[in-house]
Amino acid sequence: MGFEAELEQRIKDLITDRLGEDLDAIISIESIEIIEADSEIRILVEIKTDESPEKLAKRYFGLTGKVREALGERWGEYFPVITPNIERNIIHA
Repeated sequence: MGFEAELEQRIKDLITDRLGEDLDAIISIESIEIIEADSEIRILVEIKTDESPEKLAKRYFGLTGKVREALGERWGEYFPVITPNIERNIIHA
């Protein structure tokens, strides 16, 4: 079972818009993987930034809920696990 291309793009846009808001960062979605056995949707996010961890963490508040809403009823029983991979000291190096 997989996502429709439109839904996958909506999830990617939602995450990159939310995390990139008011941040000096380069954000990309590395992968979205559906784990049926665990009812999870694992999303790996790559973030390149010099921002403080506190400022970045504020952008995560409420993100899981927004992704769950975007997933809709069809994926309602799946839980999105959003994992950041953060690279530091690269924006202004």
